[in-house]
Amino acid sequence: MSLEAVVFHSDDKKRMNDFLGFPKQIYGSGELMQNRTDEAALLGGTHILSKYFKVTPILIYRGKKAVSRAVVTIYPDDNTAYIGFFESEDDSAAAKLLFDTAAHVAEENSAEEMIGPVDCSFWLRYRLKTNRFGSPYTGEPYNKDYYLKLWEENGFKEYQKYFSNHYIAVENDNGCEKYEERLAGAISAGYEIKSPSPESFDKTLREVYSLLIELYSSFPAYKRISESEFCAMFGYLKSILDYSMVKMAYYNKKAVGFFISIPDYGNSVYGKLYPWKLLKILSGKRKPCSYVMLYMGVDREHCGLGKALAESVRLELKKRRVPSVGALIRSGNINKDYMSHLINFEYEYVLLKKVLI
Repeated sequence: MSLEAVVFHSDDKKRMNDFLGFPKQIYGSGELMQNRTDEAALLGGTHILSKYFKVTPILIYRGKKAVSRAVVTIYPDDNTAYIGFFESEDDSAAAKLLFDTAAHVAEENSAEEMIGPVDCSFWLRYRLKTNRFGSPYTGEPYNKDYYLKLWEENGFKEYQKYFSNHYIAVENDNGCEKYEERLAGAISAGYEIKSPSPESFDKTLREVYSLLIELYSSFPAYKRISESEFCAMFGYLKSILDYSMVKMAYYNKKAVGFFISIPDYGNSVYGKLYPWKLLKILSGKRKPCSYVMLYMGVDREHCGLGKALAESVRLELKKRRVPSVGALIRSGNINKDYMSHLINFEYEYVLLKKVLI
């Protein structure tokens, strides 16, 4: 059957349903990491971040069946186009038509390069997984194992590399003197490291924003957003956090560092929250089998504090004796080597780029 590329608008209900329903054709129930509500809002221009960019969704059909999809995102005054929400059957011809169509859209908008996968925004989801497939953890940018091949066949090359460290369960005898000394030294120097509470969550989220908005500004695909937008997007964490696994560092009562971990809920927190999903989330919150360490940052004027924060989290993990994942660390970042004596394997991810001119 012949292939057809369709560029559509959100008021085309059939195409929208085909686009939003396509991931279920690709993934089993345990692998599906789709937030369909967010996707629909982004395609319809009603998402809280939609004012910052323009989106062009693309579907590839073989006959009447959708076989590949993506969204091209254009920011004003940016010569880079971002391509994301990529999903595809293992079909090289369909992927080629998709990427060729995306390149045409990008060039029509004066873009000189395409970077992806980026699902519209740095603040949503980006990066492509390249190893150790199966059983995705919460927050992981998950995809099929053949996706890298499809991107590389169409001229995309590695632009940035990322790692997630998988840590063994912390036992009584696997501490590290260097980290223990760093935590003790920080406390002696006047730092206060403590966990927030549900009551202080909103204040803590604003403190994290004030640090993170600058610390992450050098990351690829980064775009600045407002405090209110940040809090609206990440407010959902309030109900799923194990607060003892979140650490804030203060110096002279000012927030200077953060370490945010959540129980690993797998893909239970994505999509509609059916009663059985809610029960699974509540069970995972009470007695997690693993934790995901999602975000960490330290004010640049307080170098060395990261190891103290890591040690405070290790002590919490020691109480639980479960494994954990240090998620999505950019290659070259010092965080990648934190608690290296506990790492038993690594997940790998890439961000890819294609030059158009």
